[in-house]
Amino acid sequence: MPDHKDWNDAAYGRHAGLVVSSRDGADVIACETCGFKHIVPLPDQTKLKEFYEQAFYQSEKPDYLNRNQEDLDWRTLEFTDRFLETEAVLPEGAARRVLDIGCGPGDFLAAGKARGWDCVGVEPSPVAADFARGRGLEIITAAFDRDVAASLGQFSFVHMSEVLEHIPNPSELLSLATELLIPGGVMCVSVPNDFNPLQKAFCAESGADDWWVVPEHHLNYFDFQSLEGLIRQSGLLPFARSTNFPMEAFLLMGQDYTKAPDLGRQLHGQRKNFDMTLGRHEPEARRALYKALASAGLGRLAIILAKKG
Repeated sequence: MPDHKDWNDAAYGRHAGLVVSSRDGADVIACETCGFKHIVPLPDQTKLKEFYEQAFYQSEKPDYLNRNQEDLDWRTLEFTDRFLETEAVLPEGAARRVLDIGCGPGDFLAAGKARGWDCVGVEPSPVAADFARGRGLEIITAAFDRDVAASLGQFSFVHMSEVLEHIPNPSELLSLATELLIPGGVMCVSVPNDFNPLQKAFCAESGADDWWVVPEHHLNYFDFQSLEGLIRQSGLLPFARSTNFPMEAFLLMGQDYTKAPDLGRQLHGQRKNFDMTLGRHEPEARRALYKALASAGLGRLAIILAKKG
């Protein structure tokens, strides 16, 4: 019988639920309060802010910006999908103004700028923010909060890519971001699709541990259903799901990259080749494939688009 954890904290309130994983002194619970899985105890917010401002790209991901350039065409392909979905449903005459929260090196904004969007990014890491600014993008170096939001104005599109898993208050951030959307505007959120069927099948077959649980960096663990539920709480109406290549499929084919970074990079190259080739010759088939996988709860990312009424 799984343990039931009841955790109460002056800063975060009460959180309770079944323990689904434990690692590095933290438990992951299926939280009955939040409706998604997250670690307990949650970290001190001041220390967390300092980490993302001062250490994330400098010490934790020192090669990320260089490798990111190797992946630029591939990432642009995926980000263009998100713009296409959004442009198809925006109110007629809506200004094409997009905000990317946690914009990193600016790949999403660069894809939008190439499509004629007015782009603004918010990024807490000065290293990533300076890199993005060097690409001619408008970047605010700060953590997204109410003071920053008050200075930004309104947007027809708000985007967050792999942000919500890192922060202790995803519901608050989503609600604040929703306030910046015009009526009929679109929010796109992507997060890792964790505790998914491919991961669980590989663990059951091989006895592997749940390697995707990394409490130092990922506080929250979502799937499509829990992410949609959180987005609905902010008053938005989800209208589309998508995903990207299910990397865990390689594990089920006997390619265990979880303890072999070099193999992981090689397999990443294979998924890029798959996407780029299919995208060049059968772009609609590629988009349909990832929508179908998402409808089955599969794929490495859970990507949800939602509209403000």
